[in-house]
Amino acid sequence: MNISPAEAIRRYDVSKPTLYSDMKDGKLSFTMDDRKRRKINIAELDRLYEKRAGGNDDTSDNNVKNGSENTELNVKKGDYNLSRLEAEVDFLKRELQNRQQETERWQEAFDKAQSTADKITALLEDRSHLSKQEEKQDEWKDSIKALENRIANQEAKAKEEQERAQKILRQNQALKKALEEERQKNKSFLKKLFG
Repeated sequence: MNISPAEAIRRYDVSKPTLYSDMKDGKLSFTMDDRKRRKINIAELDRLYEKRAGGNDDTSDNNVKNGSENTELNVKKGDYNLSRLEAEVDFLKRELQNRQQETERWQEAFDKAQSTADKITALLEDRSHLSKQEEKQDEWKDSIKALENRIANQEAKAKEEQERAQKILRQNQALKKALEEERQKNKSFLKKLFG
């Protein structure tokens, strides 16, 4: 179910500037309706924010928190973001490993197909000149063409898998870097906070 940003602010413990900043930064995804108005999925809001205790209560007493609670909440959100990034890195590592295994399987299949094509080529070169065998030669040529097409397709798929694996690796490295920067930020924040 999608709701408007105004409704999200009423239902969830988030300020308007924070909500719009998160949408702008890409932390919170949204869609545009036919009138070009933003709509946010409730699941996305549940993922990032806590629901307000009173539902639609907008009393200022409920919204005001002291500074120590805000600091503790920021630290918890930082820890949550850090653990989320670590989970993403782990997922991408597993995904990269799966892609590498798939690439190896495609390479094995390609090698087998190439070996079969070589055997067929050798058989065609050693054929006798009888008319029946010449008819079979046409069949073999068709088979070879089919195998060549299959090999070409497998090569293309293997190349795609390799490129995909490299892309995942680059994403993984970028996430590691972001994770390390987030850790450094949290360390400096905690150092400033606790001395």
